[in-house]
Amino acid sequence: MTLQNFKIRTIVTVLGIPALAALTLFTIWPFAIFFIIAGGLVLNEIFALMKKQDLSPNVILGFAIYLALLVVVLGGGHADFSALLYLSVVGLFIVELFRKAHRVLENMAVTFLSAVFVGLVMATFVLLRNMESPDFTEWGGFGGRLVLMVFLSVWICDMLAYLIGSAFGKHKIFSRVSPNKSWEGSLAGLVGAVLTVFILVISGFIPQLSFTDILILGIIAGVFGQVGDFAESMVKRDVGVKDSSNLIPGHGGAWDRLDSLLFAVPLSYFYIKYFFLT
Repeated sequence: MTLQNFKIRTIVTVLGIPALAALTLFTIWPFAIFFIIAGGLVLNEIFALMKKQDLSPNVILGFAIYLALLVVVLGGGHADFSALLYLSVVGLFIVELFRKAHRVLENMAVTFLSAVFVGLVMATFVLLRNMESPDFTEWGGFGGRLVLMVFLSVWICDMLAYLIGSAFGKHKIFSRVSPNKSWEGSLAGLVGAVLTVFILVISGFIPQLSFTDILILGIIAGVFGQVGDFAESMVKRDVGVKDSSNLIPGHGGAWDRLDSLLFAVPLSYFYIKYFFLT
C-alpha cells in the first residue's frame, strides 16, 4: 500500500465510521435506504465479476428479483416468498429464450443466487435495525445498538486479525484463497470480537444480554465475519482481481467493505429473533 493510498484510506475511515454510527443509531428509513442501495452496489459488483468469467448474468431481472424480495420480506408477506422464488426462476427461463446467450443455466444460477442472497442479507440489516425490546427505551433503540454492536465487533475482529496476523502469523488457514491470513490472526480477531461484545454489554450499551448471548454473538462476528471475508476472497481469486471494484477510494468496492457483515449481520439477527426475544 502506497503512502497516498494509506492517507486516502485513513481519511475515508475517520469520516465514514462516525457517519455510519450516527446513521445506525439515529435513523430508520435513511439507514434502510442506505443499505438497500449498498446491497444494490454489491449485487452490481458480483454481476461485473461474473462477466469477467465470460458469463452473462441478467442484470435487469437480477435487480428486479432483489427489489421484489426486499418488498416481500420487509413487508411481512412471507406467504408470497415461495411464489416470488418460483416466478423468478420461470422469468429467468423465459428471458433466456430471447437472449440467445451461451451457458444458460450458469447465467440463470448466477443471477438468481446473487439476487436472492444479497436481497435476504440486506433485509436482515433492516429487520435487525427495526427490532425492539419492551425493556429497552434508551437512545439509539434496541435494534440500532444491536446493529452497531455487530459492526464494531466485526471491525475490531478484522483489525486485530490483520495486525496480529501480520506480526505473528505463521500458520496459514486457506492459502489458496487468502495466502496472508493466519490462524494466529484469526484467533486474535475472534477474541477481539467477543471482548467487544462483552465490553458493550457490561458498559450498559445493551445491558440485557447474558454471558451466553455475549459468547454466541461474539463468535458469530469473530468466526462467520471472517468466513464472509474468505468467501469474497475465494470469488475474487477465482476471477483474478484484487478488489470487487474501485468504488471507495483506498477501500475497494462495496463488497470489499461489507463482505464480513454479509455473514455476521444475518446470523446475529436470527439468533436475536429466535433465541433472545422468544
